[in-house]
Amino acid sequence: MESSSSSYLKPCATETKKKKEDLGKEMAEPMEVVVNSKRKAEFEPEEYEEEDEEEQDEWDESDGEISQPDILEAPEWDVDSFDGVEYYSSPDVQLSTLSDEEEAIHDYNIIKRQLIDSKGFYADTGLKHIYKYKGICPVGLDRIALPDRTFRDYWEEMVHVCLERHNRDKDPKVEFVEIVRGHYRGGPRSKSYITFMAREKPDGPLVEYQAKAMATLDRKRHPILCRPTPTPNP
Repeated sequence: MESSSSSYLKPCATETKKKKEDLGKEMAEPMEVVVNSKRKAEFEPEEYEEEDEEEQDEWDESDGEISQPDILEAPEWDVDSFDGVEYYSSPDVQLSTLSDEEEAIHDYNIIKRQLIDSKGFYADTGLKHIYKYKGICPVGLDRIALPDRTFRDYWEEMVHVCLERHNRDKDPKVEFVEIVRGHYRGGPRSKSYITFMAREKPDGPLVEYQAKAMATLDRKRHPILCRPTPTPNP
């Protein structure tokens, strides 16, 4: 799949923001209405520094103009932004009795470790996802993503985008079978972390694979990586 990048300047913030909103509506990708929550937990401000450039989707204003040279840029293929990320616990909250907030922070630390260990591909759906690490959240496959499609349908399309690039560049050639689960991070450079079953040869055994893809505001869908699910560390 051929990817492209572009940059543009707009004369005023109002026009730029309106254009951004219009593009989002036209594209009709799954947006924050599906995963609507705080991007960062107030108790963990250090995570602002933790995001790499790929994660920063802010619109920069300078001299009365808004410039977003990277908003449509395709991500680098076969590079995992989780490489080198290490887990550290968020500060403990000292409360006299158990509260919903304490439980939410406790669950957040577990979810954070799970997402770092799995590089974004697994978080326990039984925990409270009030605070979301890097904005990533598990989403049910049958949940509506677009007016005429579920997340299962949407993620199948994203997997095929990744497999097209994988099968062009690598061996073995992989055949898609079915979606297992998925995690999603909304925004103007939304990301999907998809686990799926595949075959590496006709009539071969099922193999669990991972695909990571991005959708940008110009309606393009970009592959980020496609690989067999790594063996968990002991």
